[in-house]
This record gives sequence, C-alpha cells and structure tokens, in this order.
Amino acid sequence: MKRYFPIIVCLSIVLLLCFFSLKETQSEHFNTYPNLPAPIGMEKILITSSGQAPEGSILPKIAERLNLEADYRPRALGSDLYDYNSVIIMLGYSANGLTQTNRSFKEEMNRTRKLLKEAENTSLPVILINISGFYRDDNRSMKLFKVALPYADYFIGLKNTKNKAKQIQQLRNHQVPVTLVNDLEDLTVPFNAIFR
Repeated sequence: MKRYFPIIVCLSIVLLLCFFSLKETQSEHFNTYPNLPAPIGMEKILITSSGQAPEGSILPKIAERLNLEADYRPRALGSDLYDYNSVIIMLGYSANGLTQTNRSFKEEMNRTRKLLKEAENTSLPVILINISGFYRDDNRSMKLFKVALPYADYFIGLKNTKNKAKQIQQLRNHQVPVTLVNDLEDLTVPFNAIFR
C-alpha cells in the first residue's frame, strides 16, 4: 500500500485540477461558427448602420469585392426595405456620426426598432455585424445591440471587445449563430457565407 500511496495522491490532484479547470472553461465556452453551414440571405442587400459608426462604410467594399449586389444606406428607414432581400446592420455608436444625421440617440434607437420590425414583418433575414472593437464598445453601442438582438438571424463580431461576455450571454439566450473574427481581414469568409 505504501508504494501506491504517491500514485494515488498524484492521481487525485490531477482529477481535482481537471474538475476545476473544466468548471471554469464551461462557463466561458461559446460555440461559434467559422461561417454559416448554409446561406441565409439573398441579394439585393441593404447595408445600414445603427449608431452611425463610420466602420459601416467597410461593408459595401467587402460586398463589392465579393460581387454581391448591395446598397449602403446608413440612414435607411423601415419604408426603404421594399427593394431588398436581406438586411445587414453595422452596430456602433458614434457621436460625430449622429451629429451628421441631425438625430439624437433616442431617435436613432427608434429608427433602428422600426427598421427591424419592418424586416421581421417582411421576413427579411437580419445580420448584425459589430467590427468596432474597443473603440465603440460603450453603453450606447450595447443598447443598440440589445435592441437589434431579438431580430437577428446571425451575428459577426470581433473577438477583442470589452463586453464580449455580455454579448455572448445574450446571443446564447436568443440562440443566434455567431462568428467571431480576429480582425477585419477575416470578415470576408463569414460575410460571403451569408449569401453563398
């Protein structure tokens, strides 16, 4: 028995460490997709902004590079959806961007709600994209995220955000498929998978 005692002690320590490390990683684990297994969107695409962050202007360039038919209308209204088959919303609050639209944050929230309700009424897929990272990861951007989340069919975001844990929990609750990318260069593949 004496000769098995050190082995038993080592084995029990290893089991305890495995148990505690599993417990910690399970709470932070979230299934993400490298891209969607099947397309959910169709062309013609409306790309708009919620919060008027300038990063939204990157998305039409990606769509053009992928030969997707898309219009970028950062101030689109619900009544503008008649000509589109998919809606992509770039999330991110920008005080300067809102100043250019002569809208308050409350008015921008209402515009976003009406746009999303109209998309739901016309059964258009809604894709949320947040590529602002740390720079626009504030309370107002989170409010916009919370407003748009119940209508989302897919979410693409950056891995390096301040509120990642909150976003992941809310995405889990709404069962929205997620792709998290390291940087903007990685955005092309999941963006293309939405439509092809």
